[in-house]
Amino acid sequence: MPLPRPVLDARERPASRELWQRRGFRLLIGAAACLLIVFAAVAWIYFTSPDRQQDQPVARISAQPPLTLAVRPAATPLALIATPSGLLVSDDLGSSWQRLLIQGGVKAIGVGQTDQSPIYLAGTHLWRGDLSGFQEIATDLPVQAVQAMAVDPADPNRVYAVVSGRGFFRSDDAGQQWVALGPDVPTDVTALAVMGGAQPLFFVATSQHGVFGSADGRSWSNANGFVNGALPTQAIVALVYDPHSGDRYEPPSGGTLSGALYAGTDLGLFKSIDAGQSWSPLPFKYPVAALGLTTSGERTMLAVDLNGNVYRSQDGGVSWR
Repeated sequence: MPLPRPVLDARERPASRELWQRRGFRLLIGAAACLLIVFAAVAWIYFTSPDRQQDQPVARISAQPPLTLAVRPAATPLALIATPSGLLVSDDLGSSWQRLLIQGGVKAIGVGQTDQSPIYLAGTHLWRGDLSGFQEIATDLPVQAVQAMAVDPADPNRVYAVVSGRGFFRSDDAGQQWVALGPDVPTDVTALAVMGGAQPLFFVATSQHGVFGSADGRSWSNANGFVNGALPTQAIVALVYDPHSGDRYEPPSGGTLSGALYAGTDLGLFKSIDAGQSWSPLPFKYPVAALGLTTSGERTMLAVDLNGNVYRSQDGGVSWR
């Protein structure tokens, strides 16, 4: 005969069921806590990663390309964006922008190395001044054909300009009179940068042929880098030079180069410390519409993408917020 099955006391059944319910509830709570910890860790990694921080612009402007951005160094740096309809200015490192009344569009901006340096604007007219007011400069330079401008780092009254179809020009009297340095500058110039020194070096960005460099403004050579240090694109929309980046390079030919050259491209931002012989990518990967930086050592950089989003870096382009 089969042995009789034990019969549980009726008072034991609810207690056993309650015990298992408590254990199940505790297991559920523990699993939920583990999931929350995992989700929190993933969220922290996601939101604190450089790529995610890069996705957080500090402002957005409504202007559409072509744009030119320049930053005049000061205790409070002044950022300016040239647009086809006028000029935008910011005195809070790009967090907010106001439109400055200029009679006409602006295509090129030139700023000096100090807050006492005048600001030069080229577009419908050629202007010189500051936020207290801009005055038109009487000149025979074909201003509406100016593609890019830059101020000599050593002399705020010496200004350089690339003029479409005419070549490379220099003014030694704050924009009134101009002399032609050479006619052979590339035709699709989008930006101009001057590396100061006893013998300044000139660099131009082009929309289809990359970067070119010159020691005299007359003859220009390729500055797109070589082999592994070559720029991966020829579409360059912005080019700026920072003399106080902290970088130094000693070429085999002798001498020392200091500072860094930055190129804004359709593939993001790149940096060269050897006058365009090699380029390295920076974390900013969006197509660049405009790029500017302070040149007095703060390492503050502003970049605008094609959608008008304004990004800021305060460590020379290593991280963006």
